[in-house]
Amino acid sequence: MFNSEHSEDIELTQMSSEQFYESIKHIEEDRSEEKDLDKLMKKEYTYPEVNDEQLQYKLYKKREFYPHKIPERPDINDYNDIKDYRDNVCGRSFTLHEHQSLLSNFINPDTPYKGVIIFHGLGTGKTCAGIAIAEKFKSMVQKYNTKIHILVSGPLIKESWKHHLLKCTGETYLKSTDNGSYVDEVEKERNTKLAMMQALQYYKFMSYRSFYKRVLGEKIVDRKVTSGDKTKVSYRKTEEGEFERDIAVDRIHSLNNTLIIVDEAHNLTGNAYGEALKKIIDNSINLKIVLMSATPMKNLAHDIVELINFIRPKDSPMERDKIFNINKNHLMELKPGGLDYFKKMASGYISHVRGADPLIFAKRVDMGTRPKGLIFTKVVQCVMLPFQRKAYDGAIKEAEEDALDRKSEAVANFSFPTLSNDRKELYGSYGKEGLTLVKNQLKIAYDQLNKRIATEIFQNPNEQDLIYLTQDGKTVTGKIFKQPYLKLFSIKFAKALKKLNRLVVNKKGSKTAFVYSNLVKIGIDLFQEVLLQNGYLEYQEDSSNYQLTSETRCYYCGKTYGEHVHKSNRTKQDKNDTETNSESDANTIVKVSESSTEYGKKDKKDIPEHKFYPATFVSITGKSSEEGTEIIPEDKMRILKTVFSHIENKEGKFIKFVLGSKVMNEGISLENVGEVHILDVYFNLGKVDQTIGRAIRFCSHYKLMNEENVFPEVKVYKYVVSLGNDNLSSEEELYQKAELKYMLIKKIERAMKEVAVDCPLNMYGNMFKEEIEEFKNCGEDGHEQCPTICDYQKCNYKCSDLKLNAEFYDPTRNIYKKITKDNLDYSTFTQSLARGEIEYAKIKIKELYVLNYMYTARDILKYVKQSYNDEKRELFDDFFIFKALDELIPITENDFNSFKDTVFDKDNRAGYLIYVDKYYIFQPFDQNEDVPMYYRTKYVKPISQSLSLYNYLKTNIQYQNYKDKGKRKEQNDKHLLKDDNTIYDFDTVMDYYDSRDEFKYVGIIDKELSRRKTKNLDEIKDVFKIREKRAKVLEKKRGTGIPSLKGAVCSTAKNKSYLEKIGKLLGLTKMSSTRTSICEQIKDKMLYMEKYSTEADKNKLTYVMIPSNHPLYPFPYNLEDRIEYIKEKINKEIKFKLDLSVKTKKKADGLPSYEIHIKDNSKLKDYESFLKSLNATLKSGIWTIEVN
Repeated sequence: MFNSEHSEDIELTQMSSEQFYESIKHIEEDRSEEKDLDKLMKKEYTYPEVNDEQLQYKLYKKREFYPHKIPERPDINDYNDIKDYRDNVCGRSFTLHEHQSLLSNFINPDTPYKGVIIFHGLGTGKTCAGIAIAEKFKSMVQKYNTKIHILVSGPLIKESWKHHLLKCTGETYLKSTDNGSYVDEVEKERNTKLAMMQALQYYKFMSYRSFYKRVLGEKIVDRKVTSGDKTKVSYRKTEEGEFERDIAVDRIHSLNNTLIIVDEAHNLTGNAYGEALKKIIDNSINLKIVLMSATPMKNLAHDIVELINFIRPKDSPMERDKIFNINKNHLMELKPGGLDYFKKMASGYISHVRGADPLIFAKRVDMGTRPKGLIFTKVVQCVMLPFQRKAYDGAIKEAEEDALDRKSEAVANFSFPTLSNDRKELYGSYGKEGLTLVKNQLKIAYDQLNKRIATEIFQNPNEQDLIYLTQDGKTVTGKIFKQPYLKLFSIKFAKALKKLNRLVVNKKGSKTAFVYSNLVKIGIDLFQEVLLQNGYLEYQEDSSNYQLTSETRCYYCGKTYGEHVHKSNRTKQDKNDTETNSESDANTIVKVSESSTEYGKKDKKDIPEHKFYPATFVSITGKSSEEGTEIIPEDKMRILKTVFSHIENKEGKFIKFVLGSKVMNEGISLENVGEVHILDVYFNLGKVDQTIGRAIRFCSHYKLMNEENVFPEVKVYKYVVSLGNDNLSSEEELYQKAELKYMLIKKIERAMKEVAVDCPLNMYGNMFKEEIEEFKNCGEDGHEQCPTICDYQKCNYKCSDLKLNAEFYDPTRNIYKKITKDNLDYSTFTQSLARGEIEYAKIKIKELYVLNYMYTARDILKYVKQSYNDEKRELFDDFFIFKALDELIPITENDFNSFKDTVFDKDNRAGYLIYVDKYYIFQPFDQNEDVPMYYRTKYVKPISQSLSLYNYLKTNIQYQNYKDKGKRKEQNDKHLLKDDNTIYDFDTVMDYYDSRDEFKYVGIIDKELSRRKTKNLDEIKDVFKIREKRAKVLEKKRGTGIPSLKGAVCSTAKNKSYLEKIGKLLGLTKMSSTRTSICEQIKDKMLYMEKYSTEADKNKLTYVMIPSNHPLYPFPYNLEDRIEYIKEKINKEIKFKLDLSVKTKKKADGLPSYEIHIKDNSKLKDYESFLKSLNATLKSGIWTIEVN
């Protein structure tokens, strides 16, 4: 042993120094590799658990989340900076926002997180965020043959999701088309349908109700009991006490291995829809849940508990009683330690983006005052006048058991003047019952009710038409809705009308408004009648359907149509050289006179000249759907989108106001709105915010923003009735209770924001420098309370993760520090999680090829990287660009079939990329890949038709218009010629002729029948037909000797001796030699007899039948009958009593003529157009209609 060790020592001493150090080096390398391997083995390649106290810290460092951090807004120094920022955010082509891409990396098949509540503000793009998440699950649902389920409130939201499904996925389903070629609407619709069919392979859209029916089943109704306007329903139960249900054939038991998204998830708390969802979640395996809501607590703060328990583990639910006290109303409060418990249990389940960036959202300005007893809500107080106050006091006594003050809410809107049971006095009724009562009284006691209103309320017995039924009989209208009288019955409606009337150029500025009411019959329907009675018109898509009166208002200046016409006529008299070619009085350019207002006077030069357009409104109250919910009709949705929200309607030129009920609470976007008017109170302020959110949305006022209107404002008016003293009315009390509930909701919302998984990543989208600076001292002594948008707390807040705050939070700048590329966690980062960055690279590469046709990899890398800000540029990996280029270069047939990244050049040619040597070259689809560069850079549009006169005329617009006009005329003539009565109308006048005795022979003025197919309509002449006297009631309708109604053509069907016989009977002494001439003599004589025969002479018979629409001979042709006909027509149109007389005059030839005289009065102003249609003329205070 000694010898062997000694020999080894000898060997070592014999080694050279180089060999010795080499052997030591190998030993150290082996040990280093063992340490690296050990380090890699111990490294965590997983995501943190949801209950990890350092969850926000760990997620903030992960590579798949950090690049999707909302970037810091650039410094704003002047208006140009603001404009650039807005153009970049609102004006860019569609791409996913950072917070949307981030969520798709957080909830996907490869992450361990079961679900998330997307608590994102109104208008921040929740729908696209949901679709971005869903697209990551397509491979899973294909594998397991399932579908992604999306639950929505109704058909309107369902269609919105389908629209966004194509919009938010680029070319995944709907391919881009060549903008240089024309694609008609039919082709576009076809492409959209095909794209939707492809998308629906992966998606299933269901309403809450459909989902509930297929999961739990509809409860079977046992019986219904109706009492008044309330219906009580009882349901059948089993012996065990469970409800019997109508189970669907295609019942859903579970949803395994898929994703379910619930839009407006707050609608599923505290009802059977939520029970159905909970059952599916509990029964399903590997189901991920996304709950979306801008207002997760719809009424009370504890609503959030049920939402969070949908996605928390079944065996570890959040307990409501550990957070809140026992009260379940406005007196609910947090327990000690309750908020900390809530944060702990909610951690890992919330995503939050506030939105409402002050630079891209219009500024909300709440108008009115804050009554004593209210904490922060500004309202427009409306002190009731005696008639309404008396009805209100009576309603309050009856409403003591009505927790939601429904009766007082109805009487606060309107008090109907109603006859007492003995009909001797008036009292104020209200609500649906009151409306029904008044409608019934108007049917049986119209004069009595109107007379009582005139004497007791108006103290003017001569007033008429104060209240009457509308034409459809659904509601009431009348003078009580006019502005001077409206305040007596509805002080709120009167004030709202007054403020809406001021939305004109010489007052508050010509703007649009959204008017909202929770009630339909006692809200929107009544306010619609208020507008109609005060000069507004209901919107008509065909402007020729408007019936203008002298009281119709101008959308722009607020002046009436009568004032416009008067101003126009006066201007024409003063200046003969102006406005001589106007199309009509309605379109005459006028200059509005100056008027003093509460907003101060404006110089005449500030009031532009304009054309008269009527101020109109559109009313949207929804209609019942198969799902049992209220939906907005498709035509109304189209009008809102294409007319009201169009930039040309920014001043209300086409639609001034939108009136809406609860159906407009969700899923509607209105643009360019100037004011929001909320006519009645809702029991929670979250719903009020949702209503206002229809008008203040992401980039909704972008087109109005300019250097003169940098920060557009939307004024919000919330109306309440007031008692006129320090006591609160029922509506003010309702706001007081809603405030207390809302304050607690805001505390919970602030906690949700602090524990949100993306709290540090979305910080720049949740807090804004100008707001932090503006409200830095809010809540302190001597300063205003902190605003709603900051949850009534300091606007600046930190995330809840202590380690995150200790390591990354910079308190001096109130931001989270940047992380360098080397310090990011790449342990769970995969290529699929880089999808967003690869797609972004594709978009930037496509931009390049609009400018040129070939680039090197270096050129492309440089351009894409420069598009990022400094921080993202540092994180960007070149691999993303090479992967993007690889996907833009299809090679195999399968690549071409599934190609979805069309590249367009500067000429809008569609193509793809090819790689040649070191260049990436644009390759048009219609060219071979080996064509020279000349054909890629020089686009010659293919000529499909050679130049010829025929082809020129075929494409010439003027020729086409001329040809189309001829075709339309020909088709119209053919249509008119299908039936005789469509040419001359005898049907509508037969009652008149049947009531008169006939002469022995009767003439008929008609159109000729022969050769109609060879003549145009205007070439067809009149013919004179004749027949013998005909019995009024025919025993036989067919047979020999029975004369036809219209007879036969006089000049061709009758012989000369027969015609001479008729002539002698008529008293003709000298007759012509031809049948045609004799017929003319008979015709003239019969027309004379028809016109001038009278009852006094006892010769009043039917001699000639004249159609109702003859251009030359008026109906009725008999002068005496025509006078009665005109009088009847006047009395039918004008309801009130007229001072009317008939005067007989003798003409020079001794024949009589008549004049109808009507004494003018102020009431006839509304009927000027009607009287003029009767050819009436006004002179010296008398309307005269000549009958001769």
